[in-house]
Amino acid sequence: MKNMYYAVYDISDDSTRSSVIHILKNQGFSRIQKSVFCGSLSGQNKKDLIESIKMIVDENDSFYLILTCNQCFGKIKIIGKGFDEEYVSDKKPAVVL
Repeated sequence: MKNMYYAVYDISDDSTRSSVIHILKNQGFSRIQKSVFCGSLSGQNKKDLIESIKMIVDENDSFYLILTCNQCFGKIKIIGKGFDEEYVSDKKPAVVL
């Protein structure tokens, strides 16, 4: 069974941040904001993702993997601008400076 997750990070190093983005996209996550992704993971995929992230993120960075139930995930309320649809569809690449 797969669960829905948000991945949220604050990573200052460009190379580390690019690696985290690459890992998340390889796991099928979609970007909804510059440092926020969402996706679904099975139990083993979750363990693999966490181990991969642990290997590259250091104590100065933050990475959160937040579980949300599938039913609640579909009831997201957006106030204001909302997410950038081009990021979610990968039509607009994330530029890391």
